[in-house]
Amino acid sequence: MKHTKREWMPLYSFLDRKRVTDHLADMAARGWMLDRLGTWSWHYRRAEPKQLRFAVTFFAGAGRFSPAPAAGLDTFQDYCAQAGWHRAASSDQVQVFYSEDPAAVPIDTDPAAELENIRRSIGKPMMRNYLALLLLCLLEVAFQCYQIWTDPVDTLASPTALLAATAYLPLLVLTLASLLLYHRWQRRAEAAVEAGLPLPDLRSARGLGILVLMWSGLLIAGLFASISRSTGMVILTIGMVLFFALVYFLANAARKALQRLRCPPWANLLVIVGICIAMFAGGTTGLFALMIRNAGSGWLEDHPPVETYTAHGMTWSVYADPIPLRVEDLIDIDYDGWSTEADVEWSPLAAHGEYRQDARLGDLPELRYEIVTVKLPFLYGLCKRDFIQWVERDNDQLPMEYWEEYLTVTAAPWGAEEVFQRYSGAEPVNQFLLCWPDRMAEVKLPWDWRLTADQMAVIGEKLLYA
Repeated sequence: MKHTKREWMPLYSFLDRKRVTDHLADMAARGWMLDRLGTWSWHYRRAEPKQLRFAVTFFAGAGRFSPAPAAGLDTFQDYCAQAGWHRAASSDQVQVFYSEDPAAVPIDTDPAAELENIRRSIGKPMMRNYLALLLLCLLEVAFQCYQIWTDPVDTLASPTALLAATAYLPLLVLTLASLLLYHRWQRRAEAAVEAGLPLPDLRSARGLGILVLMWSGLLIAGLFASISRSTGMVILTIGMVLFFALVYFLANAARKALQRLRCPPWANLLVIVGICIAMFAGGTTGLFALMIRNAGSGWLEDHPPVETYTAHGMTWSVYADPIPLRVEDLIDIDYDGWSTEADVEWSPLAAHGEYRQDARLGDLPELRYEIVTVKLPFLYGLCKRDFIQWVERDNDQLPMEYWEEYLTVTAAPWGAEEVFQRYSGAEPVNQFLLCWPDRMAEVKLPWDWRLTADQMAVIGEKLLYA
């Protein structure tokens, strides 16, 4: 017979005291007695089924970083025991008691003192934590919006970037909802104190919590799906998850040890922050060293090269990806040693493909081009501006006669609605931006080519229907 039981993510707020105590009483009636309150779970032990009363109260001195046991906590528990209430479990300020006496006097009898105790013990720390979390969420959301504004093509087409952009939104909603609910509860509690009535409960936002957990699961699944093409990235991601778990375990172990050594809260917090900073600095350094050491090995690539070769003292990769436009489509050339590489990303908002065709050896023409398909019309102008501004990015540091810019040219030969050609000063460059209603393509051709109308038509057709 199993003698222990664990409930993962109970999702009850400890200010939702009636629901918590009713749940614990039901578990006790079924033979499961609360034994320990963990950060992520509640632990039970097998016991004789009994009809018990439970009570949830708070002790302000038992903070997360305060010396343990907190000064005065033993005396408080003794007073409760004299009144028929025995400690079942505790977690920082939260104290859970049980009683076998149906007529036992409640632990908290003065609503005004009870409200002040709640504010001092969990209200102020909770508000600080929520506000810090809110600031973190707002900064992250602002950063992701900045990424979309400054680098829309790469961000909108990247599922990983979009996952990062939306990852904090559920947490932001949960934090705002928790702050609002606590503020409303305080007003109701103050009204109850003035009327001499018992304090109301703060209902647990279980539905919202379950949605956040489901969203987090979808984000994790989406993250692994987006990197699953690269075995190295999967291994790296799993390693990072294990590293974060190790940091949490060590920091939590150090916190508990410092509590037992009765270090002051500020010293405990300072040590924990120092441990986290040192480990993250070491982990980041090790990650960069690993990536630099294995640069060029292809272990982080979505797909490995079909072969490699050595030339001029360097190792080069050869790919055989299908690409929509090839050099052979534009000129007659007798050569079969090409390397063709396609790097395509897509999301519900956009698709972005980068293509290249390179010769292994010799002075042969090479192609570079990008194709962007925008799935929401209002994002089209943002992506188009990204290409134009990238060309013009350094103009503020150059004399006007050396400015780089895209200028409009005749679109008819290309079969596009709008075409821009890059100019370096007054000289045209064989780089073009072709625009259709939901697609744009930037193509870079050999500098010495003199394009014919037929070549323009081929390029436009190939890139439009790619």
